[in-house]
Amino acid sequence: MLLKKPNLDEANTAPTSAPAPVLNKNKHRDHDKRLSFKQQLRKIAHNSTFRMVFLYFVLFILSSLILLSFIYWSTVGYIYKQLDHHIEYDMQRLQYIYDTEGKQHLIDAIKSSLKQKNYESIYLLYDKKNKQILAGNLNKIPDITSGWHIIDLSKLTDTPQQQNHSARTLVMSLPGNLIFMNGLDIESAHQQEHIIFNSLIAGIAIVLLLGAIGGFIISISTIKKVNLINDTIYDISRGNFSLRIPTRGTDDDYDLLAKNINEMLDQIYKLMQGMQNISNNIAHDLRTPLTRLRGRLETIQQDCSNETAEGIHEALTETDNLLSTFNAMLRINKVESGAQKGHFTCIAIDNLLQDVVEFYEPLAEDKDISITFDKKNNFNVNADRDMLFQVFTNLFDNAIKYTPQHGSITISS
Repeated sequence: MLLKKPNLDEANTAPTSAPAPVLNKNKHRDHDKRLSFKQQLRKIAHNSTFRMVFLYFVLFILSSLILLSFIYWSTVGYIYKQLDHHIEYDMQRLQYIYDTEGKQHLIDAIKSSLKQKNYESIYLLYDKKNKQILAGNLNKIPDITSGWHIIDLSKLTDTPQQQNHSARTLVMSLPGNLIFMNGLDIESAHQQEHIIFNSLIAGIAIVLLLGAIGGFIISISTIKKVNLINDTIYDISRGNFSLRIPTRGTDDDYDLLAKNINEMLDQIYKLMQGMQNISNNIAHDLRTPLTRLRGRLETIQQDCSNETAEGIHEALTETDNLLSTFNAMLRINKVESGAQKGHFTCIAIDNLLQDVVEFYEPLAEDKDISITFDKKNNFNVNADRDMLFQVFTNLFDNAIKYTPQHGSITISS
């Protein structure tokens, strides 16, 4: 019996060159475009660049708060120190008048100061012996001792401008059983304090807003650059070896990284091309003498005895297997280079597996092996039917070869 001569034109006789490198301009894959807004925010939150920018933002806010707090306390402290200095100076002036000119001149000096309608000044000269207020703009005597005090003016004065106000006062005892109080209404200082506080709050809000906007812009810009590199490498890992990472010509760290990766990909591609060329050359060089050998064996088989023909038949079978292997190598190289993808078609896996099962059923019956085909999922793939059929036949051939007699083989899809 003569064997059918294999088709020697299955594979191309020359290696196929790959297309020129193409810059990947798709910054996001299709599945990224289908992400919801919450999923995109979650993806950004898990990004290491965003976390680093967020950490820097938190440190920036903390340092700004510390700086603004220092400015606030320094400014407010300076205001109140100025008030105390003014009170001490006025107290020393009036005490000098009392020491040099007497009690009546002190009373006249206090009344003269009050005539200037300076509602911020607080005066009180009290005679403890007679329990009498000699001068001042307070109607009652607060229960205080010598030294610095903060008093509530609501119940101590009838002046409308000083209602619900507080005063910073200095109390001292004078010779002659006199108590003298000198102070300033600190409402204006409180207003200045509030203005400073509100200004600092507004400044903190502006810093927060500008820091958040700047951090978001920096993180998004960095994430886009990193995602472009990741997407390009992902597409290359999926078989698109012609892609390269685009550069912006800025010679920054990302451009340097992109250039190094592109050079690495070029070198890897050259090595792959070299290996493909070597395997192609080996397949072509060995296929030609095998084809001639097969032709000669066929010629000899026609003119020899039955015993010799049987040996030649086995030699032809092994020769066909070798030729099929070399043709498969050439076709695989064509697929990897992209030249064979034009021959890809939509294949129903169940139908293809059914053909393989029917093809091997006679061989399985010879070993009394049962074959079970469990069709769970029916799906299609885009591939080369002949090569996919050869893959399944190789698997099936090994399964039948290493399954003992009376065994079973189960196929599920």
